[in-house]
Amino acid sequence: MAYINEIVDKTSIPPNSLEELRDLYVQMSRGEHAIRMSRRSLKVMKAMLDAPSETAAKSISELAAENEVHVSTITRLGKKLGLDGYHGLKNLFRNNLAAHRSFYSRQVKSFLDQEHGRLDVDKTIVEQVVEDEWSNVMVTLDSFDEHNFAAIVDLITRAQHIFVLGLRGCYPVAYYLSFYLQMIRDHVSLAGKSGHMLGEDFSSLQKNDLVIAIGVAPYTRETVEACRLCRQQGIDLVAITDGISSPLASETSNFLVAAIQGSYFFSPVVALIIYVEALLSELVVRMGDDAVLRLNHTENILHKFNIEI
Repeated sequence: MAYINEIVDKTSIPPNSLEELRDLYVQMSRGEHAIRMSRRSLKVMKAMLDAPSETAAKSISELAAENEVHVSTITRLGKKLGLDGYHGLKNLFRNNLAAHRSFYSRQVKSFLDQEHGRLDVDKTIVEQVVEDEWSNVMVTLDSFDEHNFAAIVDLITRAQHIFVLGLRGCYPVAYYLSFYLQMIRDHVSLAGKSGHMLGEDFSSLQKNDLVIAIGVAPYTRETVEACRLCRQQGIDLVAITDGISSPLASETSNFLVAAIQGSYFFSPVVALIIYVEALLSELVVRMGDDAVLRLNHTENILHKFNIEI
């Protein structure tokens, strides 16, 4: 309990970024923070975090009208967070918007600065990347929730149709998962393929279907909106993401958090891939002979097309 109190005391400092604001929201919504917010204030806070670009551009009157609250509610929200009322709150969103416009170039600059200042000149880039990814894997393992993982495997096993979604940098991870899922079970689709619009892919979603969304910072708008749609439509959603305050994780209780730390212009994905491989391995165990029969069928088709050498 003393450890939790220590965390709460540290997070009582006003947030300096949107990431810190998301962390605060998660803690307050769970009742784990010293600051107590009304349900209405938390709802407004979530709406602002769900659409950060729009929040940065809108006036306090527009935000109040959209959330059906008085402007004073939003002003008090900012002050209660230790900020300069609405202006301090809005500045977090404006700064986030400006920062994301130069996300990749800033990451490269940070990496180059780090390289120029390295004391261990004998360490190669390969060694540095391996060390960073190894650290990510160990952090991910340390926070692994076995109960949550089992519940996610149950959802995948029971789902009538599975849609796997991962765009831009997360597309290769989504493709990898969907490719091998299709080898062991029927009715698996990769959403957002070339020539497809997400609206077309998601228009066929049914109540017994499942969406597995993969996304890390900087989050792709379409992925976040797809996750929000799942919650609104009552569709089961599994998120594989980079934090409990991720906009993907905020739409579902079924999520896996992977560490992706690294001073690169790309997001390290080894921890994400490990989760994917763990899910595939556990599914094969659960499905048993059914998975073997499906694999045999797939292998026969591959043989007829003479695909593999």
